[in-house]
Amino acid sequence: MLDFMDIYDDLTESEKKVLVYIVNHLEEIPYLTINQLAELSFVSKTVIINLSQKMGFSGYKEIKFHINQKIREKVSKSGSDYQSVRETRKNSIEKTFSLVSDDDLEICAEEILNARNIFIMARGASKPVGYYMEHLFFSMGIHCFFIKDYNLSETFTNLVTEEDIIILISLSGNTKKIIDTAKKVSLKKARIISLTSFQTNVLSTYSDLNLFCHSDEIDTKQNDLISRLGFFLLVDLIIETIKTKVRLPEN
Repeated sequence: MLDFMDIYDDLTESEKKVLVYIVNHLEEIPYLTINQLAELSFVSKTVIINLSQKMGFSGYKEIKFHINQKIREKVSKSGSDYQSVRETRKNSIEKTFSLVSDDDLEICAEEILNARNIFIMARGASKPVGYYMEHLFFSMGIHCFFIKDYNLSETFTNLVTEEDIIILISLSGNTKKIIDTAKKVSLKKARIISLTSFQTNVLSTYSDLNLFCHSDEIDTKQNDLISRLGFFLLVDLIIETIKTKVRLPEN
């Protein structure tokens, strides 16, 4: 719908908060006044105006009009505003694609290929994403360490050096154990790649490269059945980008 990530790195923290809210509440935006959006995203109206102009619009009203038009086009094509499970998943995939750039994937691939060691860490229902990434890395001949055991997280951070890459996976980006690990490895000057949902989160502040996916929900403490489809898509995009740069081992 919009190329959300084209300007993301150039935004202030307040502007990022508004953009995150817009991405996660697209259907609501046409019905919100600028005062309501400011209140919901905890910023001033000036921040929203500045963001609008950085996105190439004259103001917030033009953003509302643009989003409303896109929603109408989508509803018209589907013939209904009802979203089936299939449509919900499709929308999640499309939004995830809009949140990750080819440049970020290229950087991620280069970082991984040039690293001395690659460590992967995930918790809870995000662990299968870590297993999936580990399996694909090994299948490509890329050696990595997936920290599966909670008790080993302290040990591996002592081994990390500035030549290593740490891939941290957290839907909320606020998982305490993941954040504690990020703090420790950042002191070792190791490079951190984070995979999180698109929102303001603590993990992204420690990461050298943030890869975002879309998720309608992020509170895994209340509901750990939340789909990790966006994460699996990010992993596939990383792997496919790496494959363009290396000669895979023959079977």
